[in-house]
Amino acid sequence: MKEMKRVYLLLISITISLSALCQTSKHFTGTVKNANGQNIEYVTVVVKDMDIRTITDARGNFSVVVPDNNSPKLVFSHVAYSSKTVDIKGMSDKSHLDVVMEPSAYTLTDFTVVGKKIKEKTLKHKGLPFPGDVVFRGRNNIGVEMGITVKPKHDFHVKNIYLPVHKSTYSKCTLSVNVYEIFNKDSLVNILHKPIYSVVEESQAKHTLEITPQEPLVFTNHKGYYVSIEIVDTQSDGAIYLPAYLKTSYVRDPDSSKVKKIPINLGLSIKGFEY
Repeated sequence: MKEMKRVYLLLISITISLSALCQTSKHFTGTVKNANGQNIEYVTVVVKDMDIRTITDARGNFSVVVPDNNSPKLVFSHVAYSSKTVDIKGMSDKSHLDVVMEPSAYTLTDFTVVGKKIKEKTLKHKGLPFPGDVVFRGRNNIGVEMGITVKPKHDFHVKNIYLPVHKSTYSKCTLSVNVYEIFNKDSLVNILHKPIYSVVEESQAKHTLEITPQEPLVFTNHKGYYVSIEIVDTQSDGAIYLPAYLKTSYVRDPDSSKVKKIPINLGLSIKGFEY
């Protein structure tokens, strides 16, 4: 009886494998630009409802292989632009797509300081050191965000964001800092107009990245925000090692607004001025 079960499972495995071999796929290339014709770098490109993704290079170019199913769609997302979905049903293999993305319509809240005390403050601390590192290796983690949520009790002007790094074996690695307002449990809205990038060079020495926003960035009191780190580009094989701390953080896939709570923190801290 056990032998028959093994044979049956083997037959199922062979059938699934043969089915996979019979599936056809299409290779698409393309370029992502804004309305002014400028190439947009580091746009996440996801095959909708499938675990297939890529990212545009510094010139806005991308390449992706898509299973030829009934309703394939590509979803393009970037912190400074509104997400865009492109239906590629019926397009031929090796088609080239020219995708135009529109800037996000979200407007930063006007902020004026009148007769208020100003004091320097850190919104988030590291927590207790954890015996190990959070490691982002190769290109497998591109597009995955990891960060913290904050809910300031007073209006807060962000000056710098700090991220400790143990070491990096990439010849060069580009990180993106993403900032979202949390409207409800399943809704995150980008509040950046200009992307925040930080380039990490190969190094075996411990150091801390000091990342400065390229525009005024204000957190309004009693509103919730999600601040995350995302790897958007790597040069060469390698990995980046970030020290881990025992404090809650959140992980988010680029094709979903949902975040998953985990007990490990990257040591991300946000410093600025409280009003």
